[in-house]
Amino acid sequence: MLLPVSSEPIGDGRYVAVGLLARGGMGEVQLGLRLMGSFRRLVAIKRLRPELASDASYRRMFLDEARVAGLVRHSNVVSVLDVGEDDAGPFLVMDFVEGVTAHQMLRALTAAGERLPLQIAIRVAQQVAEGLAAVHELRATDGAPIELIHRDVSPQNILLGFDGVARVVDFGIAKPMGSRATTTGVLKGKIGYMSPEQLRFQKPTQRSDLFALGVVLYELVTCARLYRGADALETAQLILNAPAPDLYADHPDAPPDLVELVFELLAKEPEDRPPSARDVARRLQRTLEDLVVMEGAIPLADYLGQRFEGEALELRERSASMIRAWESARVEASARASRRRWMAGAAAAAIALGAGGLVAFAARPDTLAPPTAAAHPPVAPAASPPGAPLADDDPSTAAPTEAAPAAAQVARTDTIDDSIDDPADDPADAPAEPSGPIAEGAAPRDDARRDAARPRRRRARRAREDDAAAPSEGFRAIDLIRGER
Repeated sequence: MLLPVSSEPIGDGRYVAVGLLARGGMGEVQLGLRLMGSFRRLVAIKRLRPELASDASYRRMFLDEARVAGLVRHSNVVSVLDVGEDDAGPFLVMDFVEGVTAHQMLRALTAAGERLPLQIAIRVAQQVAEGLAAVHELRATDGAPIELIHRDVSPQNILLGFDGVARVVDFGIAKPMGSRATTTGVLKGKIGYMSPEQLRFQKPTQRSDLFALGVVLYELVTCARLYRGADALETAQLILNAPAPDLYADHPDAPPDLVELVFELLAKEPEDRPPSARDVARRLQRTLEDLVVMEGAIPLADYLGQRFEGEALELRERSASMIRAWESARVEASARASRRRWMAGAAAAAIALGAGGLVAFAARPDTLAPPTAAAHPPVAPAASPPGAPLADDDPSTAAPTEAAPAAAQVARTDTIDDSIDDPADDPADAPAEPSGPIAEGAAPRDDARRDAARPRRRRARRAREDDAAAPSEGFRAIDLIRGER
């Protein structure tokens, strides 16, 4: 089952883990993406378990695996593409292979009471032997033979891709022959697939891997465990003391060449086994060709696609769902980051504009100065009849020519609201007195004009008084921030 993991970039940012594929006793494998611009590729990222990442011995073992596996280049071995280390510890980047392990396949067939077609069992074993041959024949960069031993050949470490290729995986405990790194008295690997010499705590050889391959081949053909006791001790006793099984007795259809090869692979002594994995691969290939002639070819990809179609679709959908979840989380994180940047930029701009507005506000000399009379010129009085004095003439110098009009003017002035100042206080608001001869009946019309002009002059005077009492509008920074300026 795929489980979510941290989607933080790995290493130098070229990889990101999007889901957990598998977890073992020492490490875990994550589904990852190789990122470079618009290029993306699915990869498998192997790490130490978090609780072991700080252990020096496990880190050394993990880095040894990276060094060794990185040298192997073969179609029947899962390739290591990159090695690195970050805050979470060392990691390996490997090819991501869609498929099932041989262990998963055998378990499914056993539960269904089925057996593998003999041709498929031999085809898988032949490809595994080819991969082991590449591992055993590995050379260092200077051309010197490494004489590597896998030491953990088992159905769990054989990956059957839906592309029809069987691959050897997991070099976690692989060691060169003669290496002294393994602690004396400590067994590493799976008990049911260990050779007798390993169980006797003798130094393993490459033929120890061939014994494990013999056990795997027997289980592929019969779909049953070969060495399985009630506990690890009983299992070890079976491997050490029980005679090699007769494949023909368990599978009467098995070709004689195959029966003989299994018998040799399961020999108790290393020297009685075939000389090399390359020799085993050739013998299996000949047996497979004979079966193809008799039965017709059964490609591994076709068999897996039909028998495990549901598992293939489920794996692809889970992988796709993990990638979609990662994409969604990345888009949301990008949107949040954009919003934060926008808000920070807007706040900075507001602060900058506000500071600039305050500077401009302080720099204006007339910001706080009250308006002068020139800022609000007085409203001109209504036009006077011909011969009347100008508005800025002193009305006291214009003596009335008749007493009756003057008396009438005084009477009208007395009727004005007491809250209005006397027009005589402001020469500009004083009524213009007629001068010169006035025709009979003209005085009432002049009085009417003055009566109409007087409210306008009072409103103008009130406006000037209000403006003088109120502070100048000035240049307000908040208006600039709000966009009102």
